Amino acid sequence: MNTSCTLCDRARTLHASNGWVLETACWGVSPHPALQVPGWVAVQTLRHTEGLPTLNTDEARTLGPVLSRVAAALARAMETKHIYTYSLGERVPHTHILMGPPGHGVRGGEFLDRLLRRDQSLVDQPTAERTAADVAALLAGS
Repeated sequence: MNTSCTLCDRARTLHASNGWVLETACWGVSPHPALQVPGWVAVQTLRHTEGLPTLNTDEARTLGPVLSRVAAALARAMETKHIYTYSLGERVPHTHILMGPPGHGVRGGEFLDRLLRRDQSLVDQPTAERTAADVAALLAGS
C-alpha cells in the first residue's frame, strides 16, 4: 500500500479494526468513504493501484466476481433490482468502484449527480450502518 494515498491509509485502518464489509486477497469492500448513503459501498484494491489499467492478473481476474457478489448482496439487502456503479479516480487516484442503489425517490443521472456533489440530504448514517452490516452478513454467508 502506498503511504501517501488516502484509500491506502483507510485500508490499513479498516484492516486493523476488521472494518471491511468484505475482504479478499485483492479487494476490500467498505461503506462509501465520503458519504454515508444507505447501500453505497466502495470496492477498492488492497494494494495501491491507480485505475483499471494498473491491475495485476489476480486483481483483474477477481474483480468481476467480487462486483457480482457485492451487487447481489446490495440488491438483496436494499430490496432493489438496480445497483449503480461508477469509478472516476479524479479526487483519489486509487482504483475504487463505488456502487449502490438509487434512493430518495431519485434515479439515474439526477441521483448520481447528487451523490457526486456529496448532497447531505442523501445521508442516513443509522440506515447506512445497518445496511452495511446486513451486506456483510449476506457476503459472509455466500
